Amino acid sequence: MSSSRTGTRGILVSFDEPFFTNVYIIFGNEHVFVLDTFLGNDPMKIVRHLIEDEGCASMPLIIFNSHADYDHYWGNGAFKDASIVGHEHCRQRIISEGEASLVKYANHVRGKVELLPPTRTFQEALRYEDEEVAFFHTPGHTLDSSSCFDDKDRILFVGDNVESPIPYLNHANFEEYIRSLESYLELDWKLIIAGHDPPLRESHLIKRNIDYLRKFKDWSIDLGALSSSELHRHIHDNLKTIRAELIRSKDRQAAMKHLEEAREYTTLKTLRP
Repeated sequence: MSSSRTGTRGILVSFDEPFFTNVYIIFGNEHVFVLDTFLGNDPMKIVRHLIEDEGCASMPLIIFNSHADYDHYWGNGAFKDASIVGHEHCRQRIISEGEASLVKYANHVRGKVELLPPTRTFQEALRYEDEEVAFFHTPGHTLDSSSCFDDKDRILFVGDNVESPIPYLNHANFEEYIRSLESYLELDWKLIIAGHDPPLRESHLIKRNIDYLRKFKDWSIDLGALSSSELHRHIHDNLKTIRAELIRSKDRQAAMKHLEEAREYTTLKTLRP
């Protein structure tokens, strides 16, 4: 675990186990904002201590869940006195999927986990004008994915929407995912904080993510041009996760062709000496 001051009023907390994950704290004028809460109450004790060290323990807390994947909200229970903010679909997912995620990913639990969904939801956006903090819906990695922009420090928190080496897909929502990433390029940010990557000061990864999504959408991905990590993510994660959705789509024929190409390519690579 490491923590570092970021901008004029933020602290970035990065956890290494069981996988690299960022949590971000914004110290506003009247509120403290905690963006995502990782895997349980134990790691959030560190966040609590950092808030106390800043002399802000008595300030109202606002927790933001960027989306309802388990590793972004399991620590909500460490902040029972807080208002929890998230997209309305994020709340629905936690209520409907939470128990199953606890069973499926039990080995990732860090301390006590209470399945607390957002208590204040939004559809498009929610602004704290006096704090210069905005939350807004940016569907991509998941349909409920949302982002946070700190206008004062020009820091953009994107959850899992921006990821290396290529995006991790849960749905075949290519067009809206591309629109969300393009909207990031329109913002005047100095720093991007993604869920599982080091902070970004350049837009290269966003553009590479867009390029991948466009090629996937157009069925023009060259499997041979992908790096080993990109190929693994594409075949073993993305195609596996959204296969059924692709087959049901209007592009079923193209999807079936690409799935067969991926199967043959994987077989050939396995057989090569």
